[in-house]
Amino acid sequence: MDRLNKGLVLFWCILDFGKGSRLFRLSHEIGGVGATIFLGKGTVRNELLKKLGIMDTRKEIFFTIIDEELEQTYYEKVNERFALERPRHGIAFSMPLKYCSRIDNSKTVRAIKKEGENSLDYEAIFVIVDKGSTDDVLEASESAGSTGGTIIHGRGSGTKEKERLFNIQIEPEKEIVLILSKAEKTQAIVDAIKERLNLHKPGAGIIFVMDVSRTVGLYE
Repeated sequence: MDRLNKGLVLFWCILDFGKGSRLFRLSHEIGGVGATIFLGKGTVRNELLKKLGIMDTRKEIFFTIIDEELEQTYYEKVNERFALERPRHGIAFSMPLKYCSRIDNSKTVRAIKKEGENSLDYEAIFVIVDKGSTDDVLEASESAGSTGGTIIHGRGSGTKEKERLFNIQIEPEKEIVLILSKAEKTQAIVDAIKERLNLHKPGAGIIFVMDVSRTVGLYE
């Protein structure tokens, strides 16, 4: 069964390690159905921590698909519970979805009409590369104006299973770098990463960009 023109949103939240389960329970209370939590790490920008040798922090990356009418409630409840408006307490952002195939075999399709740029002027850059290449991705992105990113580690629940993100199979030796960028900087960041990682070569990696319709917790 197809459901047309029903607004769907992919809601993301990046929190310190250990908070993902709390958000999962909160999501269920709000009315969300299902969610996925990835393990990851965020790059540290504090110079004192760098001098102490603490170069990254463990993160949990939560995402779920929700009906558009729940988006405002999610932001209010998540911000209330995790104080995302305070620096370094976490980041939440959302993306409009055009198509979703649900586990009940129904499908949702929406026509997205983009009028100009998104109101927040942010975009999400996803880079899938070989494990061990994430430092090159981050260094290249920072040279083009990025302020950092989050490294996502895909993992399966069994030895023969592989995690999938946006229907892209994540092999155990692959890692994902998520960078939230001002729209005017996105192309320069993408070009810098492509050049540094030689992404024009087969098997070198994948890079794609998605619109961000709303966010909270981002600080320059």
